[in-house]
Amino acid sequence: MWGIISDIALIVVGGFALLIYRLQERRKISEAASLIVMQVEELQKRMREIKTYICDGQLNATAFYESQLLFKTDYWDKYKHYFIRKLDSFSFGTFDEFYNCACDVLAQQELMKNLQRNDFYLDQQTLMNMEANLLLQTVNYISHNPVDNDKVVDGIMSACPVEMKPEQKNAIINFLKQSVNANRVNDMNAFWSIYNRDRKIVIDAFNQKAFTSYTPIQIKSSLEKALNQFDSIPIIGCDGYKKLKKVANRRF
Repeated sequence: MWGIISDIALIVVGGFALLIYRLQERRKISEAASLIVMQVEELQKRMREIKTYICDGQLNATAFYESQLLFKTDYWDKYKHYFIRKLDSFSFGTFDEFYNCACDVLAQQELMKNLQRNDFYLDQQTLMNMEANLLLQTVNYISHNPVDNDKVVDGIMSACPVEMKPEQKNAIINFLKQSVNANRVNDMNAFWSIYNRDRKIVIDAFNQKAFTSYTPIQIKSSLEKALNQFDSIPIIGCDGYKKLKKVANRRF
């Protein structure tokens, strides 16, 4: 008797465990479908936005720099194994084509952003090198054009008492000249004035695009090709998309 009850209990417990497992797996599939559906809708929106980055046959570099990457996780690639037997071959192929196209656009977007980052880095390196050269040039100029020693001595002597005897005055002047000549003084005010003036010229040149910014024409060509292909993919209208949306909306 107790053996029968024990067997029944095991069957009931096993049945509940199996039911919970099936519900969990079903929930995973619903969540995966939901992520794919949301991403497809978001990609539709982002693709329309990226199309506006090409204006008059030119890429808008600022728009690319400020844009977020098209996506970070390819949910279709991550979860499509759940739907191999649930979608018809046409729908499955449509999703593959849709995401392959999105990946092509993402690759061009990442390439454009990397080129821009490298460009900024090279500009900074060039600017630092030019400033270093300016520093050396200014130091060299100041070292060969020190403060006028006679003006230094005259400035000090102008503060001496008027009633000072000529021989005392001459002795002080000779002492000061010897000291000043032994300790040559560079005019740091002149140094910073010259350096800051030349540095401003360099910075103004950078800000007014002294260097040509080059974007490979292949980026624009590949991007246009992918975007045109993207427009021709009937992802929203295919049966597979409708089925995924239905799976995503189910409660259990």
